[in-house]
Amino acid sequence: LRAFARNAPEQAVAAPIGQVVEDALALIAGRLRDERAEVRFMPPSPPVHVLGGVVRLQQVVLNILGNALDAQAEGEAPVIEILIETDAQQVMLSVRDHGPGLSDAIRGKVFDPFFTTKTDGGGEGMGLGLSISYGIIRSFGGDLTATNHPDGGAVFTIRLARADDVEMAA
Repeated sequence: LRAFARNAPEQAVAAPIGQVVEDALALIAGRLRDERAEVRFMPPSPPVHVLGGVVRLQQVVLNILGNALDAQAEGEAPVIEILIETDAQQVMLSVRDHGPGLSDAIRGKVFDPFFTTKTDGGGEGMGLGLSISYGIIRSFGGDLTATNHPDGGAVFTIRLARADDVEMAA
C-alpha cells in the first residue's frame, strides 16, 4: 500500500509470467489446500515474458486469486482456471472463478477504491485490492478488465506488452 500511495515505480523488466503465477500460487498454497481448491493452470512452454515488475505482478495475481476464492460458494471446493494467451505484441493472463459472476452494477465499480462486496465486518474487504491492482497494471502500460464467462463465473484479464528481450529477465 505504501509503495502504491507513493507511486513508487518498479522497473519494468522481462518478467516470466508463468513463473509469476506459479510463485503467487505458492504464496497462497495453504489457503488453496485448506479450501480444497482445484487450480487448472499449465505454464506456457517455452516461457513467455511480459514487461512488468515481478514482485508487483505477483501481488496483482495473488489478489485476483484471493478474490476468486472469496467469490465461490462456501462449502464447495472452489475451481480456478488460469490461462495465458499470447499474440505478437501482448500477453493475456486470465483468471476465472466458478462463482456467481459480476452483476452489471458490480462490474462497473469493481476497480473503484473502497468498493467491496464483502460485508462480514471482520476487517476483510476494504475495497482496495482491485483498485491497487488496476493501478499497478496500468503503471506497466497494461490493462486489467473484469467480465463474466459465458458458462458462469467472473474472469479477470491482465493484458501486458510482450517482452521478447529475455536478456533483461528478472
